[in-house]
Amino acid sequence: MKNIVLGLILLTSISIQLKAQNEKGFIGISLGPSIPLGDLASKNINNSAAGFANTGAIFDVSFAHKLGGGKFGITAVLRGQSNPMDVQAMADEFNNQSPGVNWKVESTSWGVGGFMFGGFVSIPVSNKASFDTRAMIGFLSSISPDYTITASGPGGSVWVKQGTTTATSFAYMFGAGFKFDVAPRLYLLTNLDYLGSKPEFRNVETTTSWGERQRSTWSQNMGTLNLSIGVALKI
Repeated sequence: MKNIVLGLILLTSISIQLKAQNEKGFIGISLGPSIPLGDLASKNINNSAAGFANTGAIFDVSFAHKLGGGKFGITAVLRGQSNPMDVQAMADEFNNQSPGVNWKVESTSWGVGGFMFGGFVSIPVSNKASFDTRAMIGFLSSISPDYTITASGPGGSVWVKQGTTTATSFAYMFGAGFKFDVAPRLYLLTNLDYLGSKPEFRNVETTTSWGERQRSTWSQNMGTLNLSIGVALKI
C-alpha cells in the first residue's frame, strides 16, 4: 500500500511538471478595481500633493511566455487605468476652512495608460492551478484631471480652473496571483499588483474668473493597488 501511495504521488508530480512544460504561455484580458494609495488618495487640502483620488478601474491586455521548460518567463502588459476625483471631499475641505461660503468642485478623472515589461515565476500548486509572481518596469502616460472650484456667497461667485495635461514617466509594477486551467484553451486569471510612478506635469494652466492666468509645473506620486480578474487564451 505504501508503494502504491508513493507511486501515485510520483505520477502526480510528473504530470504537473509535464503540464507546466507543455504550456508555454498565454494572451489575456483582465479588469478590476484600482485603489489609490499615499498622496494620490490623500484628501487633506493642506497636503500640496493630495490627489483626492477615489477607487477607479483598470483594464489590462497581458502576454506571458515561459523560457524553456522551467518556471521562469517573460511577460508584458498594456494597461489603461482611471481614478475619479472625490469632488465632494475637496468641497468639504474648503467648506471647513471657509464656513459661510458655498464651495462646489467639478472635475474629470486621473488617467493612466502605458506598457510594462518584465519577468514572472510560475509555481504549480496542482494540475489545474499555479501561483504566479511578476515584476515589471515600463513607461506610463498619465493625465491630470481638469477641475473647476467655484465659491459662492452673498456677494456673488468666483471660480478657479486648473487645466489638464499629459506626462510620460518611468513606472514599476510587482504583483502575484493565481492562474486556473478551466478549459482546453482557456485560463482564468486573478492578480493583485502595485503600480508606482511619479509623473511631472509641466506648464499646467490655471485661470480665474477675475482674469488671472498662470502656468505651473508639479509632480504627483501615482501609487495604486489593483485587483483584477480575467481570461486568457493559451498559446
